[in-house]
Amino acid sequence: MFVSAGDLEKYAYCPLSWWLSKKHKVVSKAGVAHHKNVENELKEIQKKEKKIKFYEKYTLFFSVSASIVAIAGLALLYGEMENFWKYFFIVMSLLWLLNSSFFLYRASKVESILKARYEKLLLISSMGAIIIAFFAILFSYPANASISRFAEILALIWVILANLLFYRTLYMADEIIAKKIKYIPLKGEIEYVGADKEGKEIKSDKYGIRGKPDYIIKIDDDYIPVEEKSSDLMSPTFPHVIQVTAYCMLVEDEYGIAPPYGILKYKNAEFKIPYEERWKKLVLQFREKMLKDIEKGETHRNHNNKRKCNNCVRKEYCPERLL
Repeated sequence: MFVSAGDLEKYAYCPLSWWLSKKHKVVSKAGVAHHKNVENELKEIQKKEKKIKFYEKYTLFFSVSASIVAIAGLALLYGEMENFWKYFFIVMSLLWLLNSSFFLYRASKVESILKARYEKLLLISSMGAIIIAFFAILFSYPANASISRFAEILALIWVILANLLFYRTLYMADEIIAKKIKYIPLKGEIEYVGADKEGKEIKSDKYGIRGKPDYIIKIDDDYIPVEEKSSDLMSPTFPHVIQVTAYCMLVEDEYGIAPPYGILKYKNAEFKIPYEERWKKLVLQFREKMLKDIEKGETHRNHNNKRKCNNCVRKEYCPERLL
């Protein structure tokens, strides 16, 4: 049976409060509004970052294409080259192809962790061979002023397009940078958004828990779960630490790598909660206790803290409250 991270948080606060939450759902309007705002801003960042990557790709395409077309135009303007240069280009092309063959051989022999690097080098080397061969053929044609003129005009248009896309990319990056640094480091990426109702719930067969972190960020090779709270606290509370740890366990099982920490964010404070074995054990202990309480069909208050009862959102329904 899967236990939700949200229920683990409630149980860590008070088992009876968790039990009453099944029947008496209390919704915080401030919390709902806060999470809706987080959802909207994260989706806007994701959408604009996708556009930026799209623009960057086509900026590179038009820049490289304009350079090739411009050189081709010059080649057609002056016509055939001397035999020495024809043979030079052919030999260079063959050397690049030989280089590509070497990278192909190495890629078939190395460990999988290095395979991608050799495959990338193979692609670059092959593209180099193709471009050199293209110019070797091009420089063997006689001069053609009209085609040369067309090629230069086309290159100019593509350079203008590349510049327009480049400035559009800069403008969009400036638009989202202020919002992005609220949520993640600039070098990080938004991997998952669970703040909205449509967000995919993550389940862990290994730990028997489920849940939807507000969002998950990727920093280098690490996936970090983030929990946003609308409360104005200046230090982490125990139930929130349990919830963030549960999200770390979900991330570990989902992505196959344990996060170094989870992030707990309040209105004016942010904390990195280390992903440690002691917290994992507590999460699993709470899960087992919850399942036993469900099997018994009852649970009780486990504290004598009047302040905790006073702050409980379900105190008016609680038969064991200390008031």
